[in-house]
Parts: sequence; structure tokens; C-alpha cells
Amino acid sequence: MLRPRAILLIILLLAFALAGIHEADRGQERERQSALRLMPPPDPVQELAAVRKDLQRALSLLVECFGHPVDLKQVKSTAVTITAYSSTAGQCDSTPHLTASDHPVRVGILAVSRDLVEEMGLAFGQRVLIPGYGLFEVRDLMHPRWRRKVDIWESDREAARLFGKQQGTLIWVDAKKENA
Repeated sequence: MLRPRAILLIILLLAFALAGIHEADRGQERERQSALRLMPPPDPVQELAAVRKDLQRALSLLVECFGHPVDLKQVKSTAVTITAYSSTAGQCDSTPHLTASDHPVRVGILAVSRDLVEEMGLAFGQRVLIPGYGLFEVRDLMHPRWRRKVDIWESDREAARLFGKQQGTLIWVDAKKENA
């Protein structure tokens, strides 16, 4: 039996995954709202079938993201501030092209605040999903002053600057439970 939190997480994951589909204008939204008021109440059997279909889609998205079947009890998430960084001495240490895990920087690398490693159990090499931004691999650490923050690596300083500061959700599979 799935817990309400797990179902909510799956629904949120689906919503973010399908967020690319937007209505063209407010007129269409008003028409949709009008049509919803005229619709008969939903059939519970059809509603359950739709929820099952959505759940299967969410599970297949998790498998696609993390590369293996995922137990929903292992899926974790937290709200984070998202910024971007580039390989410049001003934003990094004396080896700007190497991550804290001693890997070269590349597209798809994510630096995380130390509290996410120490308190939330993230580890180097772990794949994480940031809905609306993509799938990343944790390979770098941020300065100890940051909390609940992630930094997406950009190849160009200007691109990192233009990314700005945004809010999002970090989703991952708990490595401790996964290896247990």
C-alpha cells in the first residue's frame, strides 16, 4: 500500500515531467474551466484506472531517471535553491576543472551544499533529478556556508550568471536504504 506522501511525490514528479505542455492563452483556460463545470461527476472505477495508469507512468519515469527499479520508500525530496557555477578560480578552488570527487567537470555535474550530504545522505556519484532542469550527478561540494543549495555546472561564466537564483525540488533515491 502506497503512503499518501509517496503518491503525492509521484503526482508531483508527473506534473514536473509533463510541465512542458502549456495552454496557449487564457481564453483556452476559461473554456477548459467552463467545460469542467459541465462535466458529469467522475466514475470511481475510471478514476482508479487513471490513477493506476499515472502511477505506472511515474514508476517508469523513476526507472528511466535512476537506471533501476525504485522502491518508493527510498525516494527522497527536498526544496533547494538552485544556482549555477563555472570553472573559474573565483568560483572554485585552485583546481577549477576538477570536482571535489576528483572528476573533471562536465555537463550534468552538480555541486551540493554539505548539509545535503551530511544530513540528507547524498553521496558522490549519486544521480538526482531536479524537475524542470534535468538529471544530474552529484560530484562537487559547495562552500560550508551554504544550506539546502545546489549549483549546476555551466561551461561558460556568463551562462552561469544568467541562470540566476531559482527555487526547485531535488529528488533522489536514498543511497543508505538502496545499499541495505
